[in-house]
Amino acid sequence: MNDKNVVHISTKYGVDYYDNEERPRLVITGDYILSGVHQGGVHVEAGRFQLDGTIKGSLEIQTGVHATIRGNNREHLSVASGAHVVVTGSINGSLHVAQGGVVIVERGGKLAGSLHNDGEVIVRGVFGGAIVGSPVQLEGSGYIKEPTVRDGVNYYEW
Repeated sequence: MNDKNVVHISTKYGVDYYDNEERPRLVITGDYILSGVHQGGVHVEAGRFQLDGTIKGSLEIQTGVHATIRGNNREHLSVASGAHVVVTGSINGSLHVAQGGVVIVERGGKLAGSLHNDGEVIVRGVFGGAIVGSPVQLEGSGYIKEPTVRDGVNYYEW
């Protein structure tokens, strides 16, 4: 599934800054499995994408992409209209789902962070965080983790 011709580094979608260093984003244009640790942004333009490792940066999934997150995304995930994402691992950060985008958090999967939902988010695993937009749909054993409140501030203890 990994063809080196479908992955390149580009400033087309901007740059990220890590360790005071400017880093272009990883751009994926076809079927690809990302394993290990990637530090920086990832933009998936087409194909089937599978995250088996960890992304320490933003992950953007464009229209028509089917993605599976078995590993861990540690920052921001953006899902475009017509994109489909299945989470069996974890998302630890914000999630934005555009109208027509679909995210399914499977049993054993975790979404921990703020959610801006204009699309469809189905939780069969666990979600904990603030929601703007449409509520999540709970299925099966899916649940919403309640925060611990200390001094008027919500904390999620995982």
